[in-house]
Amino acid sequence: MGKFETPFEDTLETFKNLISVAELDRYINIDIVSDNNMKKIYSVSKTNEYTKFKVGVDATIFLNELIFEQLNDLHRTIVAEEAIAALYFNTEKDKLEVKTPDVKTFSGILAKYKDHYESLQESIRTLYEMEKNKK
Repeated sequence: MGKFETPFEDTLETFKNLISVAELDRYINIDIVSDNNMKKIYSVSKTNEYTKFKVGVDATIFLNELIFEQLNDLHRTIVAEEAIAALYFNTEKDKLEVKTPDVKTFSGILAKYKDHYESLQESIRTLYEMEKNKK
C-alpha cells in the first residue's frame, strides 16, 4: 500500500464545501490527500511551479484520515477549517501564500470554536495514543 491515498468521499465533501465557502476555489486548485502515517492531523503545502504546471494543483492538504474519521462532526469541521485557513490567496499580487497559525491555531478558528477547541485537541491526542498502542 502506498503512502498517499484518496480520502473518503465524505471527507472530500467536507473540505470542498469549506473551500467553496472561503471562495478559494475561485482562485486556486487544492488537492486533499490522505497520509495516515503523519504525526499531525493535517499539513498544508504549496506546490512548486513544475507540479502546478504538470497537474494543475496549487496547494495540497495532507490529512491523517485515520484520526480525522474518528472525530465527531464538529471536530472534523474545525480541523478542516483550520487547514483551509492556512491558505491565503492575495488577489492584489495574484499569489498564493501558506500562513502559519497566529496562536496555537488561527485566532479566527479559536474565536469561532472556543468552547470546543480544547476537547478537539484532547480527542486528537487520545486517538493518536490509541493508534500508537495498537502498533
